[in-house]
Amino acid sequence: MEQTESHLHQSPAPTGMSRRTFLQSGAVGGVTLATSAGTHAVRKITADSMVRVGLVGREGHPGEILNSLAKLQKVELAAYAGSGSQDDIKWIRDHPAYGKQTHVYSDFREMLEKEDLHVVGSFMPYFQNAEVSIQAASKGIHVVSEKPAATTLNDLERLESVIRSSGVRYSILLNMRTLPIFLAARTAVQQGLIGEPVLLYSRKSYKWGDERPAYYRERRTYGGTIPWVGIHCIDYMRWVSGLNYRKVAAHHGNNAHPAYPGCEDQAGLLFTLDNMGTAVAHLDFLRPESALTHGDDRLRIAGKEGVLEVVETEERVGVMNFKGKKENLALPPPVDFFGSFVAELRGEGTHLVSNQEAISITRVCLKARDAADRGEWVPL
Repeated sequence: MEQTESHLHQSPAPTGMSRRTFLQSGAVGGVTLATSAGTHAVRKITADSMVRVGLVGREGHPGEILNSLAKLQKVELAAYAGSGSQDDIKWIRDHPAYGKQTHVYSDFREMLEKEDLHVVGSFMPYFQNAEVSIQAASKGIHVVSEKPAATTLNDLERLESVIRSSGVRYSILLNMRTLPIFLAARTAVQQGLIGEPVLLYSRKSYKWGDERPAYYRERRTYGGTIPWVGIHCIDYMRWVSGLNYRKVAAHHGNNAHPAYPGCEDQAGLLFTLDNMGTAVAHLDFLRPESALTHGDDRLRIAGKEGVLEVVETEERVGVMNFKGKKENLALPPPVDFFGSFVAELRGEGTHLVSNQEAISITRVCLKARDAADRGEWVPL
C-alpha cells in the first residue's frame, strides 16, 4: 500500500552524506547478502505484459523515464523511492506518470523487497547509483541508471559482475545518442561520407545555474565532472566515429566556483585512438547565463576523405568531402530513450546502449579522471 510521508522509513543516505559513510551503513551489507545468496531470475516481459517501473530518486534526468510513460502502452510507474526522509515527494505526486497504482517509499531497499518490478530507474546522488543498480540487478530487475554507472572503479567492477551473473538488461542515460544530429552523424560516417575518421574533436559547455546540489562540493559524493558531464562527449565521439580509445591524458580544475571545490568547472582531454588517430575533448560549467540554451555541444570529425561537423545549438550536421560534397544532412526523427529500452525487453527492437557500452564508457571516464588527477597518460 502507498505510505504516507509520516510513516516513511529513513533513507539509506541523505544527500549530504559522504560515500564512505554510506558504504559503512547497512547498504553494502544488503548488497553482499543479495549477491552472495545468488541472483533472482530475470523478470520476463512479453508484448502483453504490464511493465512495472520503479523510480529511485530525482537527481539528474528522471524525466527521460517519466515523460516516456504516457507515450508507452502497458507501462506504469508502480513505485517511487526518494533519496531521504526529508525529500519533498510532492513533485512525483504532481507528475502525470503518477497514478493510483504508484506506491511511495523513502528507502529503495524496501521498495525492491515489496514491489514486483520489471525495471528500476536510478537517479540518486551519483555516488549511490551503483548500489541501487546492484541491488536491483541481483533481484533480476532490469535497470536504467543516470550516468555514470559508478563513481569508482571498484564499484564499477562489482556492478559489472552482478549484471553479468544476473543476465539483466542494463543501460545508462547516454541520451545524446537519441538526438537527430548525432543519429545523422553516425549514419554519415557509417556510409563512408568522410572516409576513415582520423581526428575527433568535441565540446560540451553547460550553464552553472543559481546553484548546484550539496553533494557537488565533495569529489567522493560528486564523482567528478569528467564522468558526469564529459561522459556524453566522450561517448558520442566514440559512438559516431566507431573508434575506440587506447590511452588518455587529461587536466581539470575548479577556477570559477570555489564554494564547490569537489566539482571541476573545466577540463580538457587528449585520447589516442585504436587506429592511431587523435581525439580531443573539452568541457566546462562556464557557459554564460545569458546564452539562449543551457548547453552547447559540438562534434567535428576529420576523416581521410572529408570533414563532418555537428552543432547542437543550430541542430545542424554539415559534411564536406574531397568529392565536392558540401551540404547539411537531413535529420532523422529523435528516438525515445526509455521507449527503446522497453521495446528491446519485449523483443521488438534494439536499445541504443548495450550493457557492455554502459560499463566500458564509464570505465574510460573514470580512468580519464584518474589521468587528470595524476597528471599522466593512462592506458585504456
